[in-house]
Amino acid sequence: MRVVSQRCERIRRDERGLGLIEIAITLVVVAIVGTVLYAYVASTGRTLEAIRQERPLSQARLTADRATLTAIRSALQIYYSQHGQWPPTKETVATLLNPPPSFQCGGNDYAYDPASGQVSLVVDDAASC
Repeated sequence: MRVVSQRCERIRRDERGLGLIEIAITLVVVAIVGTVLYAYVASTGRTLEAIRQERPLSQARLTADRATLTAIRSALQIYYSQHGQWPPTKETVATLLNPPPSFQCGGNDYAYDPASGQVSLVVDDAASC
């Protein structure tokens, strides 16, 4: 009888279920995972919003750079009509412009060909702007 009661007692101890510590650890792990997941979703939302806002701005910057290029072309035409030749260097072109050209796209500049007087933008793509 004693053996049977010991077995019953051992079974009762094993069937007690989860203790307070196990439940607390589980809640802490779930809270940490939830916090990380919430931060990730919020960050993704902010990134998408920034991309949506940046697209029209990049197109506007490129349009402003193209307008600057048109002003450079006008200055080159005036120089050509006065001197009968194109400016010999890009530095000479820069002296024609007051103030010097300021491009809106990061890292943008203009390329100048002294033989033909052609100017073009280095970055002429809104996606790269």
